[in-house]
Amino acid sequence: MAFEPKPNTGSLFKNTFKKEGDKQPTLRGDIFLDKTFLINMMDIAKGPLVKLQISAWSGESDKVGKYLTLNISEPYVKAEEDLPY
Repeated sequence: MAFEPKPNTGSLFKNTFKKEGDKQPTLRGDIFLDKTFLINMMDIAKGPLVKLQISAWSGESDKVGKYLTLNISEPYVKAEEDLPY
């Protein structure tokens, strides 16, 4: 069965090409963003930057070793009822 990515998720794995002292990233991977989600986030952004929330879970497998699984979502906004005033 072929790998099918879920929208707004990704993974980071150890960069096996990294050498001691070089400037390559420690971890590398891919993220798969749903186009509609991305367009909506761009539309509601105030200014030139788009803020997204990233969540990560650590995992380990025999095949790739340690890795992080990622989820991208809208930034958390505290509900007005939770505000301390």
